[in-house]
Amino acid sequence: MSSDKNGYKRTEANLTRTDGDSSLWNAREDKHLRTYRFALIAGLLLIFFNMIGRLFIPSPWVYGFDVACLTITIILMITLYNRVMKRFEYRVNEQAVGIATEYQQYMNQWQTPYVMLDNRLRVVWYNDAFRKIMTTADPIGFTPDEMGIQWGNDKPDWDPIQKVITLDNAIYRVLLSQIRLRDKNEPASDTRSYTLMYGMSFTDITREKKLEQENLDQQTVVTLLYIDNYDQIVSIMDEGEKPVMEAAVYRQLSDLAADLAGVINRLERDRFMIQFPRRSLKKLCETRKFDILENVKKIESGSRYRITLSIGVGVDKDLQSARRYASGAIELAMGRGGDQAVVKYADTQQFFGGMSASTESNTRVRARLIALALKERIEAFDRVLIMGHNNPDLDCLGSALGVYRMCIDLKKPANIVISEKHHSAITYLYDLVKNDPDHAGAMIDHDEALELISDKTLLIIVDVNRSVIVQYPDILEKMKDVVVIDHHRAAADHINGAVISYVEPFASSASEMVTELLQYMLEKPKFSGVEIDGMLAGIMLDTKNFVDQAGVRTFEAAAYLRRRGADIGRVRKMFKNDMDEYKAKSNLIAESVMIYPSIAYAQWQADMSNAVTVAAQAADDLLDIRGVDASFVVTGLPGGKINISARSQGNFNVQLVMEALGGGGHHSAAGAQMQNISLDGVRDRIDEAIGRVAGLKHAPEPTVSGTDVVQ
Repeated sequence: MSSDKNGYKRTEANLTRTDGDSSLWNAREDKHLRTYRFALIAGLLLIFFNMIGRLFIPSPWVYGFDVACLTITIILMITLYNRVMKRFEYRVNEQAVGIATEYQQYMNQWQTPYVMLDNRLRVVWYNDAFRKIMTTADPIGFTPDEMGIQWGNDKPDWDPIQKVITLDNAIYRVLLSQIRLRDKNEPASDTRSYTLMYGMSFTDITREKKLEQENLDQQTVVTLLYIDNYDQIVSIMDEGEKPVMEAAVYRQLSDLAADLAGVINRLERDRFMIQFPRRSLKKLCETRKFDILENVKKIESGSRYRITLSIGVGVDKDLQSARRYASGAIELAMGRGGDQAVVKYADTQQFFGGMSASTESNTRVRARLIALALKERIEAFDRVLIMGHNNPDLDCLGSALGVYRMCIDLKKPANIVISEKHHSAITYLYDLVKNDPDHAGAMIDHDEALELISDKTLLIIVDVNRSVIVQYPDILEKMKDVVVIDHHRAAADHINGAVISYVEPFASSASEMVTELLQYMLEKPKFSGVEIDGMLAGIMLDTKNFVDQAGVRTFEAAAYLRRRGADIGRVRKMFKNDMDEYKAKSNLIAESVMIYPSIAYAQWQADMSNAVTVAAQAADDLLDIRGVDASFVVTGLPGGKINISARSQGNFNVQLVMEALGGGGHHSAAGAQMQNISLDGVRDRIDEAIGRVAGLKHAPEPTVSGTDVVQ
């Protein structure tokens, strides 16, 4: 008999007896039992006769004899009991060994590898099939992990646990089941009588997985490719240059299709579709990394515009679903500003590219169509609720006021849903609206809005397209009909199921977009001074006084508002800071450092109510410093909250960095919020995200103090 490293005793036969012949043991044990039985009866008789004799012959020695007899009798009883129990246990074990031996022989005939484990998941028995797949010479006493089976400490309760593992290039489906050994005389409800063991079986599914992968590789992937700025480019090209440019683009796309073993179809003059087998998807995403986005930019267009593509890839086992996913992916790519690719699966999506700024569209066809559709929607409902994002700014409230005017002129009651607790950045405009008799009851809070929700209520979301950062997410969830008007790039968690989704990343602001819709929807809107000033303030805020992301349509929208009575003097009052805010902003800028070449960084632990506004203004002002192309300002707020304000001049996409941290925005202005992390921890996360997104190299390591409180 030998022992393993964990003290498990076993023989070559593993479950055979080693203590002699069974019949000889039984005969010897029967003789011992008869001897003890006779001795016990004799002792009891002696005690009985002694008790009778004591009645006739009272003597002290009789009592001593009683004690001696009683002692001997007790010893004989205990000995007899032990021998009986030993015989019982032997016979039970003999039966168990016989059953286990037969079970072992039966299990050894299985072609399926099987192993039994104790409560510590250590091997106590295995069959021959299991020995063949294991490299361990003798696995007795080993855990699955020690044998190269990546299982961990997972133990099943009533339901088995199933995992797929790989051993020596073979793939197995491993099933771990619980085995409860219970005495037949114990009730089933008495769990204390159970002895726990586990059985682990291995099913070879290598061929099944191989066929599954082959089937997966043969699935058709649908890819839609749209030229983002086709109309702008061809509008300034000579007739002879247009075919040359189109042929060059088509050649690039044809080469891509051939490299992916696919086929290309031209859907429209600026739209293409490529279908290829799924086995080529890895090459497109990992090897080529959608290099077609950069290749088409090198094509000479004869204008100041570079050709950019939006690409939507749909992946699913069903071709119809793949086409549907491709359509959703291309819409998301264009909603994020174009010049990027989105790969959409059934339950997830991936993003590639998107480093360049959005190209302004000079056509207003879509704006006219949206205005017509929105007008029909508003007229079809009894009431309209208007809501923006949490921590609303001037653009959020200004665009909401524009939509409010839209509804009132269409004779539909409307309300702006906004919290009374807001940033000081909108306090001036908020108070103007609140105290204006023409807007009495126009702004309502959360509870009042809930009372107005019905099947005939329309919700219009402005200045945000992400469901998680709207002012009140629960109101959004209760609404069946939703319209979205926003200028931020669409995020992965954008609002789904909107009846109208008007997301234009090239627009400077939501106020600009609402101003255009008003022009096409109403001939002569009856603006009040506070409404028209609020929309102009929203445009000026997001363009930084017409410096950043201000296109032709931005100036035309501002000119329209000026013609309708917007006053620059009144608008400037909405941007004024008090002395404490100005000092805090100046201190932030003074303490900023360069963490990458051309990227400025500042952090502070704030204790002022409008700290987020101050941080955003500091991020904007940092861009005025020579050599700074992007800025990040991190603000520690009460309650462990962290706010990040990110800005850029356009050469660096801060939206991608903020998305990596759970935030969003657009190319030149974005933000994020985090919780339960230190300022230095946020700095490390930003550092990592910048390096991953842009592949930049560090500037000399700066020293940043995040402990000073700016009063």
